[in-house]
Amino acid sequence: MLAEQLFLLSVDPKTSRPYGRAGSALSYSLNGALLAELALNGHIELRNSKIEVVDSSTEDTLLKETLDIIKAKPLKTPKQWISTLRTSHKNIQYKIAAKLDDDGVITMEKKQILGAVPAYFYKFNPDHFVKEAHKSFHIVIQKNKKQKSLVEEERTVVLMSLIYASSLLRIVFPDSKEAREAEKQIKQLNKDLPISNAVKATIDSINVSIFATSAYFSNS
Repeated sequence: MLAEQLFLLSVDPKTSRPYGRAGSALSYSLNGALLAELALNGHIELRNSKIEVVDSSTEDTLLKETLDIIKAKPLKTPKQWISTLRTSHKNIQYKIAAKLDDDGVITMEKKQILGAVPAYFYKFNPDHFVKEAHKSFHIVIQKNKKQKSLVEEERTVVLMSLIYASSLLRIVFPDSKEAREAEKQIKQLNKDLPISNAVKATIDSINVSIFATSAYFSNS
């Protein structure tokens, strides 16, 4: 699932916490990843610029919860839904981490110091996930350079956009030259994403939401 892949790539192995560089952008991207997942799987469609549920059958508990939220408050734009889901899901990081912990992918540890709000730490080796992301991203970049079809890499293209929006591109591409080339290709892909209108609108909305939040805090 996109949200799980994004989360796994967002955790700093040195601290077992999400990278500081992701900041508040991560919650927007994780909730946006859930919307993108629903669109990719044919559960939602974009009609008259609003998200509509067209198929609510799923066995994934987090996706089902997200669909239930959407059905309870219909006819919102992707941008509105990203904000609504941030509130409805509350701590989306915890929900995704708990799911991964149940699946045995990570080990989640809870620590509470001097009565403060509990802090959660995520223990796992991210090397495999980073290498797989690097490999799949590299394939997309090379195919895009050669103007080849990216229909089969639709999910990877979306993940690349989510990673870029979350300021995590240098985690996948630690080499500065590679990172610059990847950023260039992602910006080009974002202008003409080879994906459905609902997914594209979701990605655009994530970028707008993150930009607006960054602008707010920089001016406050």
